[in-house]
Amino acid sequence: MSSNNIPDHEKSRLMDLEQQISDMKFELQEIRELLKNEKEQRQFYQLIADFTFGWELWFEPTGKIKYCSPSSYDLTGFTANQIISAQSVSELLVFQADREKFDLFLSQALHQFLANPSLEFRILTRTRQLRWCAANIRGVYNRQGRYLGIRASVQDITRLKGALVHINDLSAGKELENRNRQRLKSELEMKERELVAFLLQLSQKNELISRFSQQLKIMLGDESKITPKMVEEILIQLENTPVDPFDWNMLEIQLEKLHPGFQERLLLKHPKLTSKDEKLCVFLRLGLTSKEIAGLTDLAPQSVEIARVRLRKKLRLQHQTRLVNYLLEI
Repeated sequence: MSSNNIPDHEKSRLMDLEQQISDMKFELQEIRELLKNEKEQRQFYQLIADFTFGWELWFEPTGKIKYCSPSSYDLTGFTANQIISAQSVSELLVFQADREKFDLFLSQALHQFLANPSLEFRILTRTRQLRWCAANIRGVYNRQGRYLGIRASVQDITRLKGALVHINDLSAGKELENRNRQRLKSELEMKERELVAFLLQLSQKNELISRFSQQLKIMLGDESKITPKMVEEILIQLENTPVDPFDWNMLEIQLEKLHPGFQERLLLKHPKLTSKDEKLCVFLRLGLTSKEIAGLTDLAPQSVEIARVRLRKKLRLQHQTRLVNYLLEI
């Protein structure tokens, strides 16, 4: 039968079938291209996962391991197949003291209840070496949004942990050193207070004896019911009362303990200072007032003030610079 003898409705149907076949061929070609692209992408991502430095895992929603990267061997000593076929990765690898928290972490991750997607835990390698690991978890979904399980990326942080321990040890050592330094500082401050208290006591005693002597000398020239002989006897007793000697060498020894090298730095900076100037600097460095210094040096407080003015000139201090503050910085 020639095409001319085919009825029109059959021709129309035949054309529709030919168009459908053409569309199906085109769709089939598209599907083949999509499958090819998907396969290539899957192989590409598989290749990337296989050659990552970190240990990559894919857990199905049931907890079964669907994929394990070959780098597991570098970290654990076990091959990917050994880990996949293991009944429990926790029992195979995880350090016993960390198994409970690891199992809880994995369970919450699989049930999508995980608040913190990271966990640090320890493993025992096949050669029984203890290593620290950090696991980061992320959910896996297909294009339609169906949950396919979780992906775990595990990194070896043993060296990092060791460095942190070393830093903590250094911090603890530094803290101990600071405490010891503070204790020594407190002890030095206490000794300095004791030394100054001793000097003050000595100054006050000498000042008292000197004042009584002056008063009694005045009384000898005044008319009084007290006979000159009685006053003279008291005066003789006071003058014969030995004034506590001031041991400068003792003070220098104590000063060196409290402020090592002060006198040496002072004379190195101001080599033209006299012995009296140096002693005045020491007294001022210890915080003594002019009146207290006078009691130790058998001078009048006014004389000490004049000595301080002269000392400022020798040290060439500016008007706004306090003498005591300058000595404290030496």
